[in-house]
Amino acid sequence: MLPIQYVWISTLVSLLVWGITCAIAFDNPMEAFLKNVLSDAKRQSSVESQLLDSRAEILDAMYETVESGTAAIATVKDMMCNVRTEVKQLQPLASTVDLIRQELSELGKEVEKLEGKMKFPYVCLSCGKPLLPEFKICPYCGEDAQLLRSPAPVISLGEHK
Repeated sequence: MLPIQYVWISTLVSLLVWGITCAIAFDNPMEAFLKNVLSDAKRQSSVESQLLDSRAEILDAMYETVESGTAAIATVKDMMCNVRTEVKQLQPLASTVDLIRQELSELGKEVEKLEGKMKFPYVCLSCGKPLLPEFKICPYCGEDAQLLRSPAPVISLGEHK
């Protein structure tokens, strides 16, 4: 290829590229596309803001419901803390009540023993069994109860424990 041909071809290609660039610069399809997208977005956002404004009352009611629910949850939480505190205070009382029940049971047994001794005030000296005052002979060993009778031993409360 001759150098003159090379110059003409490169000049023509340069003019062609320059022409395309100018055409794009003056009538930019990308710019038109972006303008369309932005205008659509503006229209959509205005529609959404109108919808949001119309639904603001619903959103306010939802907010108030959430706020009242939060207050109710806080109240329930405080009540649960109070119940836990009271339960912790009642636990020692429950063990004290159990201890008192055991002591009452033991006292009941002691009362039964004392009632038995009051019912049978005499003891046979031969066999050691309790006797009623009207017995003339011991029903257990057959000895003469009048001769072998002695009062049942009385134990003081201090000796008992």
